[in-house]
Amino acid sequence: MAVKNMQNSFPYIDILIFGVIAIFLIFRLKNILGTKTGFEETNVNEKKKDKQFTNVVPLKSKKDDVLDIELNKILNIDPNFNVNDFLTGSRNFFEMVLESFVSGNLENIKNFTKTSVFKSFKSAIDERNKEQETLIIDLKSIKENKITKVKITKSSIKVNVAFETFQIRALMDKNGQIIDGDTENEILVKDEWVFERKINDNNPNWTLVETKSN
Repeated sequence: MAVKNMQNSFPYIDILIFGVIAIFLIFRLKNILGTKTGFEETNVNEKKKDKQFTNVVPLKSKKDDVLDIELNKILNIDPNFNVNDFLTGSRNFFEMVLESFVSGNLENIKNFTKTSVFKSFKSAIDERNKEQETLIIDLKSIKENKITKVKITKSSIKVNVAFETFQIRALMDKNGQIIDGDTENEILVKDEWVFERKINDNNPNWTLVETKSN
């Protein structure tokens, strides 16, 4: 009977032991979970920093102010001048020049380019043909097209336009081997073109008078 009583008492001892273990684990977990690691306060500070800059309005530079003044001067000379229309026209002409330069046929752009610019294009094409080389220019997209400078004199208006475009460019020899560039990877090309219009001229068209590449 004594043995039987001892056997019956074991479950109560087990319960008591498990209870002590459970209390110990809860105490340990509470200490661990309740301890700050330092990340909590850092995250709050980062959120505060993010909020500090959400309502900031970028300020215009003095260069932008000067450009606005010069553009308004163009309007005084020609009330029909529109910046958006001008940029659209310059972008279309940019694409036209690239196509003409690649094909080697410059007739479409002859009347819209200064003689010196036209001759430089033609000279490059003649040299390419002499060497039996083939030029590939694939205009993928125009990233930026903006007016960067305006210069007005008594006789003319000059407007600088910056182009940032993604292109695939390659030059191939007569055997079809690539000697410059790449036919697969796009590159960022930066150009600045200068357009001119005579003030007292009946011709309303703008002429490309200078090209620069960066």
